[in-house]
Amino acid sequence: MCGIAGYTGISTENGHAVLRRMARVQAHRGPDGEGFFTHERIGLAHRRLSIIDRAGGEQPMRSVDDRYVISYNGEVYNYRELRAELIELGHTFRTASDTEVVLNAWLQWGTAAFDRFNGMFGLAIADTRTGEIILARDQFGIKPVYLAEDGAGTVVFASELRPIIAAGIIPRRPDDVTLFRYLRFRVHDDTERTFFAGITRLMPGQMATISADGTVRRETYTTLYEDLEKLAANPKPYDNGARERIAAALHKAIHARLVAEVPVGTALSGGLDSSTVVAMVNKLIGEHDPDVASVGSRQQSFSAVFPGERNDEERYVNELAMGLTEHLQVHKVHPQVDSFQADMRDFIRTQEEPIISTGPYAQYCVMREATKHVTVMLDGQGADEMMAGYSPYFLVYLRQLKRRKKLGRLTVESLRASDVMWRLGRFLLADKLLRRSNTPPTDLLEPEFVQAHKGERFDVIGNDLKPRLVHDIFRHSLPSLLRYEDRNTMRFSLEGRVPFLDMDLLKELWALDEKAILHASWNKRALRDATRELLPPMINRRRNKIGFTTPEDAWFVHIKDYLQDVFSSPEFGSRPYFNQEAVMKVWTDFVNGRGGAETMTFWRLLNVELWMREFIDVDPTTWALPASEQEPVVAAAESLV
Repeated sequence: MCGIAGYTGISTENGHAVLRRMARVQAHRGPDGEGFFTHERIGLAHRRLSIIDRAGGEQPMRSVDDRYVISYNGEVYNYRELRAELIELGHTFRTASDTEVVLNAWLQWGTAAFDRFNGMFGLAIADTRTGEIILARDQFGIKPVYLAEDGAGTVVFASELRPIIAAGIIPRRPDDVTLFRYLRFRVHDDTERTFFAGITRLMPGQMATISADGTVRRETYTTLYEDLEKLAANPKPYDNGARERIAAALHKAIHARLVAEVPVGTALSGGLDSSTVVAMVNKLIGEHDPDVASVGSRQQSFSAVFPGERNDEERYVNELAMGLTEHLQVHKVHPQVDSFQADMRDFIRTQEEPIISTGPYAQYCVMREATKHVTVMLDGQGADEMMAGYSPYFLVYLRQLKRRKKLGRLTVESLRASDVMWRLGRFLLADKLLRRSNTPPTDLLEPEFVQAHKGERFDVIGNDLKPRLVHDIFRHSLPSLLRYEDRNTMRFSLEGRVPFLDMDLLKELWALDEKAILHASWNKRALRDATRELLPPMINRRRNKIGFTTPEDAWFVHIKDYLQDVFSSPEFGSRPYFNQEAVMKVWTDFVNGRGGAETMTFWRLLNVELWMREFIDVDPTTWALPASEQEPVVAAAESLV
């Protein structure tokens, strides 16, 4: 896992300084080394976190004929198979790295090579003969690629946003459309736009061709989305054979993500998804699989727990650990509100853009502890979007049955899912009975700001399950979670790997009818079937989804004076986004127990203000200390053997 950066349209004389600035501000992505390449008006930089072929594989890497140069961030898990195929086609290799496989695959197959990669990547390939640069991002968008154009032939790109700012080719301004959509709809990362005007991202499965004159042409290279649509149109029955294929694909996906020359650990929330990864890794250790040598004889797993809070999952963590004690050591972190407040500045800086809630702080604390023990972390990200893990998907499924006029099935499924429906509706019911207000976000914004963006929409698919899941995987829910994952792991120089986001696994699942996903009121059916003998019933059959989150309500009450100071500050009042008087009234109602608004609404207001202070009011490339060098306030940690 690494950080890439580069440009086209800057002279070599000035390019060296630009590349060094861009590399410096993402040093945390690659503490093991750096490399630079310049040629006429193109340049590439690389920060390296060594995972595979630590002795070789330095970047930027040149092709054998020196024409092409690559700067690459990620892991291609099928690189050994591709390497063997390329050798048969006449290619030679100087290293054992997957980087060289990626470069030679590009030489052999061109753009078609990208869809042969099963893994995660953000890459840049420069053609020294034509001055053209190719950028590409993996099919799921696990690894980021950002770019900016000055309109006069200069283009810069990088793995993070601060390097783009450090290049200095565009003014530093907020993107008001993105801010409005975030404040109004609670969404971000769903389009090419970022919170910075003029800086865009490549979308999942997208590539960009940058010509020598700075012209940028974007296109979707992957056929994955069309493949999924075709598979869903002619599904196979979910039978015993299908169960075995799903289990085999899951095993292969997890196994492939254990290959490393550095210690590998796992994140454990206590939910079905992360528990599956932890339990399967432990099974592989017991089988003495050679590819699990990176894990060691005892798997290091990391959990965030909140004793006494309603979001605490410690009992599930303990239940899994009790059955796996021979090969498992669980490290628990206890994020506290005081450490959250102390970490707030570094946490905001780490994310680079506003986020939906304080939930990712729990993951931030987990990664901070994990970096003391391992260099690679596996977790269960993506399974919820693939297999309808969130409660609202039940409503989508029920509406689908109604649309298809399957009324008998609708009645049965509604009755069986009554507990899920109750969990969905109980908070709304409590608000009604207690006459709590829930102020719409637009009532807290400046009317002129709302009026200027009244045409913005955020539409979701409400009555078709598989298309909704595809939308959430590639555009809505998952992209934001993957951004948090990337920033929280890389902040502490860790590589995050997500086994569920595997093309072969997703295609196996989409080839089956929807009973593999949701049936008889049980979501994640195929995963539950695949892990019935692997996991304790308490985890395999649990229906309440929590995941890595924080007790946000209690925390906001505890730090109410801090929030009060921010919301009443002259800085907050001077922004063209907030109606300060309305915010203060609703905040007072919340503090006094009269409702007011959801804490996630307050968080968005707070997050935008703090983000403006860190990234817009001052130049974020001139912070006193880079985020990677700051002394963190460490949450209490313990080990469970």
